[in-house]
Amino acid sequence: MVNRSPEPNLSELRQQAASEEVSPQRLEELSKINIELARIVAQNANAAPNLLRFISSSSDNMIRKNVAGNPNTPTEILLQLGAEFPQQLLENPVFSLLLLENPNFVADIPLVTLLSLLILQEVPPQFLELATSHDDVEVLLTIAMNPKTPKTALLALTQVENIEVAEAARLHVTLAGEMHSGWNEVAIAAMQTTNLPRDRQSEMYLWAIGAVPKYLLKTLDAEVRLHIAESLNTSKQVLEILATDSYSRVRACIAQNPHTPRNIVEDLMGDVSDIVRLSVAYHPLTPLTLHQQFQLQLEATENPVTSEDILRQLSTSQWMRIRLGIAAHSNTPGDVLLQLASDENVMVRKAVALNVNSSAEALEQLATENDAWIGKIIAAHPNNRAKTGFDKQKTTIHDYINTARAQGIPIMPAYAVYDPHMLTAMAESSNYDTRQRVAQHPNTPIHVLEKLVDEENNSILETALRNLSRNSKTPDSTLQCLAQTGDLKICAAVACHRNTSSMTLTELAKHHRWEVRTIVAKNLKTPRQTLIKLIQDKNKTVRDAARNNAYAPQSILKQLDVLKDPNTSSQTLAELSHSQWVIVRQGVARHPNIDKSLLKQLAEDQISMVRLGVAENPHTPSSLLELLAIDRDNEVVVAVATHVNTSLKILEQLAILGKPDNQIKQAAVLALVNRFPDRISKILADCITSFTPIFTRLLIFLHPSTPSEILAKNINSTSWLERYAIAQNPNTPSESRAALTRDGNRVVRAAAKG
Repeated sequence: MVNRSPEPNLSELRQQAASEEVSPQRLEELSKINIELARIVAQNANAAPNLLRFISSSSDNMIRKNVAGNPNTPTEILLQLGAEFPQQLLENPVFSLLLLENPNFVADIPLVTLLSLLILQEVPPQFLELATSHDDVEVLLTIAMNPKTPKTALLALTQVENIEVAEAARLHVTLAGEMHSGWNEVAIAAMQTTNLPRDRQSEMYLWAIGAVPKYLLKTLDAEVRLHIAESLNTSKQVLEILATDSYSRVRACIAQNPHTPRNIVEDLMGDVSDIVRLSVAYHPLTPLTLHQQFQLQLEATENPVTSEDILRQLSTSQWMRIRLGIAAHSNTPGDVLLQLASDENVMVRKAVALNVNSSAEALEQLATENDAWIGKIIAAHPNNRAKTGFDKQKTTIHDYINTARAQGIPIMPAYAVYDPHMLTAMAESSNYDTRQRVAQHPNTPIHVLEKLVDEENNSILETALRNLSRNSKTPDSTLQCLAQTGDLKICAAVACHRNTSSMTLTELAKHHRWEVRTIVAKNLKTPRQTLIKLIQDKNKTVRDAARNNAYAPQSILKQLDVLKDPNTSSQTLAELSHSQWVIVRQGVARHPNIDKSLLKQLAEDQISMVRLGVAENPHTPSSLLELLAIDRDNEVVVAVATHVNTSLKILEQLAILGKPDNQIKQAAVLALVNRFPDRISKILADCITSFTPIFTRLLIFLHPSTPSEILAKNINSTSWLERYAIAQNPNTPSESRAALTRDGNRVVRAAAKG
């Protein structure tokens, strides 16, 4: 019998796998025995490159890690594994050789690996210097994040075109030093002007569930701010903030939101934008006389022949837009301009600076302004005492006219003709521009404008229509014709006009836009029968406007007053449930004393307004809400989602409907969060759909309920704002916060330490 040598034990196999004297062939054999031996072989510098290439794709984390540290691993494999194991790549003896031998080494490294290396604080300064020539923004931001980045590299980064990179470099602790206070203020200011990419639907969703801090309200996407301004669920505090928004459409939505306080709406009547001013008329509680009063004042400021006395009277108007028109008017006397030079609104003061009638005293007062644009105008002003002969030859005040118009300052056209007879003759001109100026001229006779409307079919027609709809001299016969255009702005102006007859208003009450119907509902000339129809309009704003009309039918108002009484008996409610007025039946459905059987009956009403009343009743049982949860009217379903009696099952079903901007979904998710606060963490986690910095992620990282594992996972974000958000978040793990105290950014470090 042949004697066999004994099988080596595991200890001997380990020694072989680790020995650099063992042949590559034997190492390959050992690597196939088990994972433990393969891990040891992966570290062996004598392992063949092909073997290392093969085992580099192993599912075992330790094998791949050891291959990354092996100097015999093929270069391309090393650079691939470096993304996952940057420390091992950096410590591999081959790395420093590659850096010396290959001047393009940084450019040859895969982007994901390069980013992983640049995060390491042990990376050589030379490597960081070389990486600053890379053209990828993410690479440059990562260099600016590293606390060990040398000053020369940072100075180079401050000169790049990308604003985000230059800002991050300037905030590096090496250049700017440590922060000991004020880091939150710096971060908030940066967040309010950030250029991080946007996801409109996600922003809308996060706002709806209360996950956006108010100091970032005006930083949200413009369409999101529009949505918030329109919403009937927006708080008065938020409406007040958005009343000063830079976007005129947002201010317009605030002006027409029925929940906006009346004093704010009246202030917006003086807004520089005509869209905003017209929207004030859409608010159900602002009297139409307010709009008519403003229109008369505006007409005076736009008329080139308005007298000094009238301009003087209007110079103290409550509305900024009127004072602005006075400041820009060519007939405004110097003493009035001197008074307006100290106006609270900067646009009024700019208009004073542009007015050639402004005295040297007014200009001296304006010269104290900390406004570069005003300073330039004053320097070019003909009445400036300090102006030199050289300045006079260089620029004139007229050089700033177009810029002023772009800012919304109503610079009056230099009308050469004021005589109505001459304007009548000029309307026959073959020159297009001449007829256009006649169409917009405030002194053009009404019959001439009417003729232009009949004969033109271009922008001259539009200009003439707009002039007629706002002109205080336009008769009802013309206004009645204008009402047939269907155009929202023109029809709204006609509905506001003091010369519009009750017959014309009756026609406008049928307009397809609720804005026009709202103005008709507020107009004191609107006939009683028309008001009765408008009180039952499908739009709540129209209904509210009609109810507040001084001539609203008392028969309906008395029934509505009965419904306001919380002690109204169930018997009376039963009688009123048969009312011919839909708004009365809706009021019955909302009443807390309604009988459950009657409530069920009204839940099946053909009119959605009545079913909405049932969904809004605080005593509606869960069974009825379940029925209404599948209503064809979205407004009814939203009311179900917000109801305290809606079951968890229904809420969860509604919460998964549609996209993030779906109002039903938003209402259901907010209800879930309010009733089950612990759910917010998962909701926030589910909102993170991007692996790169975007504004939505920043909002989530700021929220104190964001899961700690998500915060820890993103401490190496290339956005310093995201890292700041994580650093100040109370839910951030202590070890992650400790790592951020060593961040290269001075604001992030300070927030983590503070």
